[in-house]
Amino acid sequence: MGSRITNVRLRRLAATQRSTWMFLEVSTDDGLVGTGECSDSMWPEMVPSAVREVLSPLRGIDAIADRDAVTTQLRQACAAVADPRRQFMQRTILGGLEMALVDIAAHASGVPLWQWLGGTRRDRVPVYANLNRSAGQRRPVDLAAKAAQAVADGHRKVKVAPFDGPVLNGLSIVDTGVAIVRAVRDAIGESVDLMVDVHHHLSHDQLENAIPQLDELGIAWLEDAVDVTDPDAMRWLGARTKAPIAGGEALSTHEEIEAALSTGHLRVLLLDPKYTAGPVQLQQLAERVSGVELTYHNPCGPVSTAVSAHLSTIHPDFTLVEYIYGEDVDRSAVTLPPEPAPCDGALELPMRPGVGLQLNLDHPGWY
Repeated sequence: MGSRITNVRLRRLAATQRSTWMFLEVSTDDGLVGTGECSDSMWPEMVPSAVREVLSPLRGIDAIADRDAVTTQLRQACAAVADPRRQFMQRTILGGLEMALVDIAAHASGVPLWQWLGGTRRDRVPVYANLNRSAGQRRPVDLAAKAAQAVADGHRKVKVAPFDGPVLNGLSIVDTGVAIVRAVRDAIGESVDLMVDVHHHLSHDQLENAIPQLDELGIAWLEDAVDVTDPDAMRWLGARTKAPIAGGEALSTHEEIEAALSTGHLRVLLLDPKYTAGPVQLQQLAERVSGVELTYHNPCGPVSTAVSAHLSTIHPDFTLVEYIYGEDVDRSAVTLPPEPAPCDGALELPMRPGVGLQLNLDHPGWY
């Protein structure tokens, strides 16, 4: 007797003004419920209809025995989608689906997901505090205060996206961003690592202006300044910045990763279990990665965070999981058991079977 899928349900939570968390629950006829996360698909209004279209045919299949065949078929169909935006959204949904399916498989085996994946147990899962979705304004003084609070809460690594806007009155986008980075550096001191995410907002001319100023502030990495799969752009950037170059959060194929690593300039590879179409696919991609730090992109809710913690056990070059700091939402109220907050810049590795948590359906914010 297998674990045949009886229902696939999308649950949404308006976490903040900017973030809507989206989760998939997969139920089986033997009472198992797997939970995955498909937040940040970049097309949230289309996710409900896409879930119905892509995942409704799963009813009746064996969630464990048929998982590999079904997820492979769905990834192939997704890769054939011509519209890049729709393909990215569907890949994110498939990432949430595979999280839910491996949650079921690990539950059925009675082991935590990290053990089911063949990982090596670790006492601490290091995280960095991403301030980009924190509540409040984005002036230098506001982000500096958030950064100082993150450090007071035990974080020793902080990331900002200083060029996301709005531009300060009378200043350029570069001057605004540098002012933010300088204010944050002054607030956290020299001993705390400070990472900068450009989010591809700057032209080459603007980068030429910004990079020397960022280098003077001693940033720990420079993320998404150029397309990491473009060798010419990576060589151009590598010749100009002292900071380690980071990126790769949207990569999902071996070919893309090989292109990103081809010049030797990428020093920090960010992978996301949603955007790789699931944690097993991420594990297969990571097996071919060497010579760079491996980190997990995770500007998301508790399920993606837990899955990333499990994935921290699979690769010898893993360094960090991204953790959103300062959102105006009670994360601990979203799941059962409550998601534990990081302590001294690290998460606990989940030890319960499967992913280690499920959605708290008594939370009033579901829709």
